[in-house]
Amino acid sequence: MIRAALPILLAVASPSAAAQGQPVRVDVTRSGDVFVAEFNLPRTAPAWGFFRSSPAAKNEKSWRIQSWQVLTSGVHLERRGRFDALIGEAGRPVPRKVRVRVTPFTGELVSNYVPALRLGGNSVALFDGHFAPFSVADAGTLDTLPLAGDPARVVDTGFTVQFRGRGLRLMGDVEGYRNGRSEGTYGLYEVPRAVVSNGVATIIDSDLPKWIADDLAATTPKVIETLTAGLGPSGVTEPTILAAWEGADREGASYNGGTLKGLVLMRFEGESALRPLPALTDLAHWFIAHEASHFWLGQTVRYATQRDSWILEGGAELLAMRTVQKLNPDFDPRTKLNEALRDCSDLADDPVATALERDEPRANYACGAVFALVAEKVSGGNFFAFTRRLIDANRSDRELTSAEWFAALDKASGSPRHSAAIRALAERGSPDPKTAVAALLKDAGIAYALDAKGAPQLQ
Repeated sequence: MIRAALPILLAVASPSAAAQGQPVRVDVTRSGDVFVAEFNLPRTAPAWGFFRSSPAAKNEKSWRIQSWQVLTSGVHLERRGRFDALIGEAGRPVPRKVRVRVTPFTGELVSNYVPALRLGGNSVALFDGHFAPFSVADAGTLDTLPLAGDPARVVDTGFTVQFRGRGLRLMGDVEGYRNGRSEGTYGLYEVPRAVVSNGVATIIDSDLPKWIADDLAATTPKVIETLTAGLGPSGVTEPTILAAWEGADREGASYNGGTLKGLVLMRFEGESALRPLPALTDLAHWFIAHEASHFWLGQTVRYATQRDSWILEGGAELLAMRTVQKLNPDFDPRTKLNEALRDCSDLADDPVATALERDEPRANYACGAVFALVAEKVSGGNFFAFTRRLIDANRSDRELTSAEWFAALDKASGSPRHSAAIRALAERGSPDPKTAVAALLKDAGIAYALDAKGAPQLQ
């Protein structure tokens, strides 16, 4: 069995626009095997929630409650609504200084970055974004707060994390880290320096099976070259791969990860991954290509709101498939595309634009890939060219909106009917999404057949 978690883009679950005021300062210190996070809170509040509160994938429960221990009296950690939160006890406010013992949690989350990676020996990487808090005027607010937050009910003055301890280096948005906008940085404790080859830097868990490490080193430069040839410069001067091994305790093989600024994170596990496995190799290549695509769709240009995230996730899905096809002519993208068609046919009963709000991020990937496939077909059959035009048109403001995407599709196809049908699914959903998705394919001239459940499938 091979299981792949959803890739995660940097902007998922990001904090709301910061209000005026002093930021939260978090000092994370390592002493031996012990990590302690000290939260210095700039104001009095009865509760502080954490923006990135996606639960653990294994049991869909709070990973913080499993791995954090509050050391300060008068406050405790609990799950309220969709958020983990520090809550003042007996109706009192949370103390202005809270110390928490952190046991690195290396399990995958439902939809966010792995909080910690172990990279062999004493090497540990901690993601600073999981320390980002916001305050509310009443703890009960958290019970009904939507995942995207609510500026009227949330006070966010930003945060800065200071990693401390021996053998520490930083990775990710280091410039932002130095300026106090620290989300996007991994603190690397006793992690070996990257090995640079063919313009790509790799930091590999010393316990990662050698065949995976060798394949990553050989394949990643080819993926970057293919994407650059098709999309133009990304602005990333030295792409970096950070690959971790979670162990062989479970059956089968799985992987997950995400993208930060110029950085692709990968995490492998499972007994079947101990030896070369062609199916895992193909999926790993596709995964590298998907995450590297975010150097363009996500970093060169980004979405303005979470409602438009299907553009970047769906675009990265199809770009990855086409990239792997170029590198391996035997790769058949129909398996991935048919997964997307089945999932979109199930999930597009509600607006795709609200996928994150309703905890269904897969809709952004699946329906976004279907929309990208239609755009590719009706714009001349070259999705690299379609995407490059979008990127080049928006390099100055670095934002790509759905309105701009639809306008580009109208121009490339010569007709507004394709964008109108996609817009309906993106903004309103459909009472019969299987029929709506099939109609999209038919109107674009994409051949398909219906499976036993009525979902369209490529033949």
